[in-house]
Amino acid sequence: MDPDKTALRRGDFWTALGLIALSLFFLARTAMLPLVEVSAAGVEGDWYNSAALVPFLIFGALLVLSVGLLVVAVREGGLPEGIALPWLLQPLPRPLLSHGSARLTMVAATLAAYITGLVPRVDFVLSSALTITALIFGFHATRLRPAIIASAAVLLPATYALIANFPSSAWQAPHDDDWVTLAFFVMLVVAGLIEARLAEGRLDRVRLTAPVVALVVPFLLVAAMAFGFRQNVPNSGGLIFAQVQYHYYVTLRPLWQGS
Repeated sequence: MDPDKTALRRGDFWTALGLIALSLFFLARTAMLPLVEVSAAGVEGDWYNSAALVPFLIFGALLVLSVGLLVVAVREGGLPEGIALPWLLQPLPRPLLSHGSARLTMVAATLAAYITGLVPRVDFVLSSALTITALIFGFHATRLRPAIIASAAVLLPATYALIANFPSSAWQAPHDDDWVTLAFFVMLVVAGLIEARLAEGRLDRVRLTAPVVALVVPFLLVAAMAFGFRQNVPNSGGLIFAQVQYHYYVTLRPLWQGS
């Protein structure tokens, strides 16, 4: 088996375990929110109005994807040698101490920046698109360079959003952090494609479709949240969602209401 691929799968193995632990932690925290008996300002509501619904969907999906990554890593030889009951007492293998641990650290830092810096302050579609693209571009290959580029593309706008809008976002203020995130999304797409082309001599379908998927998926999610389940969207005055909401109520809704 290719040594580079084996090292990559072993790194994916530990990354999957870390993501599973992270998903379970946030699912446990979300479980503290009421899901069935929902009330706001003394008014009883339905389950789909619960604030726990969206976190359950997000971290439930992350848990499923993490388990899938774990299964793929094990099937393709990523299971560390000697893994058994006493494996926790054994020294960590060298690939994990260098390449694998670096990848795991960057994945954790990227997700932490997304959860703490971007989601509470930046347009949800933009922040999610940037993070999804970074995870695909940065960790689809075995090289560390794209992972570093992708992590920096999320950490820098998240840091700016924290500094410019601390402790909480001024949602009706100019969308400075939204524009910064959009700029980093564009730069990440360009830099990621150029890096892959120079390093591999080609561009695969995953990288070419990743930015489109990263934009469409959160867009559909916020549309379902806002107009289907009537959920509060994080940062509803964001650069993109504000336009979506405006055109839904002003342009599209009157069409099927006959007004």
